[in-house]
Amino acid sequence: MTSPDNLVYIDGYGLLGSNFYWHRHEAHGLSKDDILEAGLDSERVQVSEKIIPFLQEIDKELQEQDKRLFVKEGYRSQDLYQIVYKRRVEKYGKEATDRLLNIDSMPHALGLSVDVALFDAKTNSEILMRNREDGIEALFIRFYKERQDKVSRKYQERQDYLAELMLLRGFRIGTRREYFHFDYRPDEPENYI
Repeated sequence: MTSPDNLVYIDGYGLLGSNFYWHRHEAHGLSKDDILEAGLDSERVQVSEKIIPFLQEIDKELQEQDKRLFVKEGYRSQDLYQIVYKRRVEKYGKEATDRLLNIDSMPHALGLSVDVALFDAKTNSEILMRNREDGIEALFIRFYKERQDKVSRKYQERQDYLAELMLLRGFRIGTRREYFHFDYRPDEPENYI
């Protein structure tokens, strides 16, 4: 695997974010020592400097609607991938872990992948894009597509909107097809189907 391009902290560019595993490590079977030993030492999110302008464009467009882009995770070291994978397999089993975590290509280890959410600038809170009670299946694109209730339609609209913003800037849905995970691959065709 190649090394990540020039990593930078997104907050230095006016972008919002907070590292997922810094805050949620215990919920997924990791200890504080696990993440510290893997090189995660704060909640600050890093990405390749190469994708900063595109994230800023998206954030600027969202600000026109009193929203913001919120990066939940960017760069994840190979060491962090390994310990996350090990602990998640211990807690959830190999099949469930493999469904969400791409340990083979480790896309976040290049600094060109982000897990993102929409953020309400007025209330300073995340905008819900799924119902947690719908379980793991709700993490994947098109889960709400066939549902007709108003709340499900709203979740689908939000997911579609976020995907549109990301795809227009060269990001593509990751191989696991989660609605929130995007890899910067502008030379590949759009893949939000």
